[in-house]
Amino acid sequence: MFASIAGLFGATPRVSGPLAELSEDPVALAEILVLFRMVLADGVVQPAQLRAFERICSDHFGIAPADMPELHAMLDTPKARACDAEAFTLLRQLDTEARTILLDGMMRIADASKVRDARDDRLLRRTAALLGL
Repeated sequence: MFASIAGLFGATPRVSGPLAELSEDPVALAEILVLFRMVLADGVVQPAQLRAFERICSDHFGIAPADMPELHAMLDTPKARACDAEAFTLLRQLDTEARTILLDGMMRIADASKVRDARDDRLLRRTAALLGL
């Protein structure tokens, strides 16, 4: 999806290693984009939520800790955040189990902070509805 998103931006992504492999999987990239959106939901990047996001990216997508800064830079742009609609179109292709795992990851990110913000809850509800869960 980085390639797809980059195409929307008129640029070719310059990534290597696992991120380059990931750039060939638009659905996985859509998942990462939506997970990162959860980190940004309340407008404050909380370290605990960022760590939860990074754990999910490492465990589920095989992204090494050394690659996280590059991943963050790619995802934390206004244009990337504006691609939510396209991401959900891709994510609807996932089976119910995969969509449930994605929503669970989002809940783990939201719950990583000591106090869950109302904006976190709104994003979770909206995402669940868009995913058909």
